[in-house]
Amino acid sequence: MIDFRYHLVSIVSIFLALAVGIVLGAGPLQGELGDTLTNEVAGLREDKAQLNAQLSDATAEIDAREDYIGETNPAVLAGTMDGRRVAVVVLPGADTALVESSATTLAASGAAVVSTTTVAQNWVSTDEAVVAARDAAVRDAAAGAGIDVSETGSVSARDVLLATLLSTSARTPPNTVDAQQARAALATLAAADLIEVAGEDVQIADLVVVIAGSVSDGDPAAQQAAADRWVDLVIALDSRSAGVVAAGARTTATGEEAVDVVASIRNDATATEVVSTVDNGGSALGQASIVHALAEQRAGEVGQYGFADGTDAPFAPVPAS
Repeated sequence: MIDFRYHLVSIVSIFLALAVGIVLGAGPLQGELGDTLTNEVAGLREDKAQLNAQLSDATAEIDAREDYIGETNPAVLAGTMDGRRVAVVVLPGADTALVESSATTLAASGAAVVSTTTVAQNWVSTDEAVVAARDAAVRDAAAGAGIDVSETGSVSARDVLLATLLSTSARTPPNTVDAQQARAALATLAAADLIEVAGEDVQIADLVVVIAGSVSDGDPAAQQAAADRWVDLVIALDSRSAGVVAAGARTTATGEEAVDVVASIRNDATATEVVSTVDNGGSALGQASIVHALAEQRAGEVGQYGFADGTDAPFAPVPAS
């Protein structure tokens, strides 16, 4: 049984050890300890300076490489998409600068951007009032364009409708909707605050570029559910076109709690079989990948490009011809 004497001996031992440490530290070991700490601090400062210099050199090299790619992109991409009509679809949370730079790059590649459609958050809302109004607008738009959306299976009628209004493909049944009907139907959807369409001369496209963003509203489960509904739209766009490339602006997380749509596409087995993605679209390298991935889609192939998770390569392959 442990008695008081045991506790007393333990306490005395602790204080004795402390006293010995103080005496040694203030006496024989004082100089040695001080010199050691001084040397270690000096070494750490030198390491930090070297790392900062290496980081500065690496950043300068990356910036120079990015500038070079940006300068040469027009020449490299010229003619890649000659004669191709591209619809640009902008999702909520997308980077505005990416929308503008992608349109410029597509034009430099020879593509004609025949429509730019910004889709509102209400497109994937589950609010009952919003759903009722949305379904009514979809029915009206479909009826006006002569599109049957009564039997779309597991794909939502609104996704089938928008895909049919924006694009067509030789691999799907002929699109019987002409440009004038499509413009009228898109106007019906716009009047219901479901989309915004830039310009008045909208034409039917054969390829689609989706400028994706991230979902930040709601809890994580709600965010992922909304992102998955955007993935459904992207798949529907692919089913009615000759190919889809979905692009995001960033390669790293922004720090905010949000679900990235490009990442959600890559996490969907069905989507990755048919849809190409570029996660670094905000860079000159990513811009080139958007065009080359479109060319790859046109040839019936698919790939995931950039530096985030789930990629096949840092950049899309340059077409052989």
